[in-house]
Amino acid sequence: MSHTVEKISLKSPSPGTRRFLTVHKFIGERSGPKVYLQAALHADEWPGLLTLQHLLQSLIALDKQGKICGEIVLVPYANPIGMDQKINGTVLGRQSFSAEGNFNRNWPDLSSVAENAVAQDSNVSVAKIREDLLAAVRQLPTQTPLNQLKATLLSLSIDADIMLDVHCDSEAIVHIYSNYRHQDQAYLLARHMRSPVVLLEDEPGGSPFDAAHVRPWIAVENDGIPDSCFSVTIELRGFADVNDQMAKQDAQGLLSYLAAEKVVEIEQADEATLFNDIAVTNLDAVDSVTAPVTGIICWKVSIGDKVEKGQLVAEIVDIECADPDSSRTAIYTRATGILFATVMGKLVTEGDNVGKIAGNEMLDNLSGGGLLSL
Repeated sequence: MSHTVEKISLKSPSPGTRRFLTVHKFIGERSGPKVYLQAALHADEWPGLLTLQHLLQSLIALDKQGKICGEIVLVPYANPIGMDQKINGTVLGRQSFSAEGNFNRNWPDLSSVAENAVAQDSNVSVAKIREDLLAAVRQLPTQTPLNQLKATLLSLSIDADIMLDVHCDSEAIVHIYSNYRHQDQAYLLARHMRSPVVLLEDEPGGSPFDAAHVRPWIAVENDGIPDSCFSVTIELRGFADVNDQMAKQDAQGLLSYLAAEKVVEIEQADEATLFNDIAVTNLDAVDSVTAPVTGIICWKVSIGDKVEKGQLVAEIVDIECADPDSSRTAIYTRATGILFATVMGKLVTEGDNVGKIAGNEMLDNLSGGGLLSL
């Protein structure tokens, strides 16, 4: 058996308290990819927490049978800082209380490390670049609890072949964010995860965790260095979608995908049973639906529905209006596609991003990074 559990100490927020990460590692008897998985980098997003517990059960059983290849690193909760940010019974785990911003923004760009490795040796190996990336991560600043957390997570993941960062949206169906270079891998993952939407981008904006793993390889792609990390964000529905039934289904999807990537040795899913109704689109083709006024939003379509360009999708009720008959403002979609996410809160403010529709035509005046902010 290769399963080990490590507790990595983190900076204490105040005297008399302590924080740590729990890290599960599996080292297979046979060679294979290194896979890194984590949940709840946004600490108020909990579906992944339960899903990785179910996956962990399966991995422990497979490890006892000697059926793991390569290396699997699983971090069941990635952000103890955010989990501690509770006010009046509510965890506010998206933005750091230390004024350092969104937990999934501003991750280090290590592109120069890969570029320097190639500049020193045009025949440099992928293994050597990974060694240099790990060395650079060890030099990252750790003076704040958040900086230390970022450096720690990257030290576990920056040399992975596959990096799966598990999140959720407000209210949503399963969807996946990836780089357009990884379209085939993302589509395969979507088939196993039964994800109806795959969103591809070149530069998501905001420097999220997944981009930190892709950028070094993009920086040297014109130097003949193979793209050596499939890095993806998986959105497991919405905040409230936390139950054993969904978590078991999602864990089985992850396990099935790991089997397809030769990481675990289980009977692979029959090709005919895999999910195929998948919309693969560019992030800039997403209609980021914006509230035109302030009021109560009433959706006329449901999450997962296919809509047509120009279709009425919602109305906002002006609760200050003297005449209820004239209090509604219509919202029409700019895209033909799938409504895959909406806001949970129904009292919205003018300018709020209230929904996302995965379309098939590029739209003007949209920032890809802003689409991640719902």
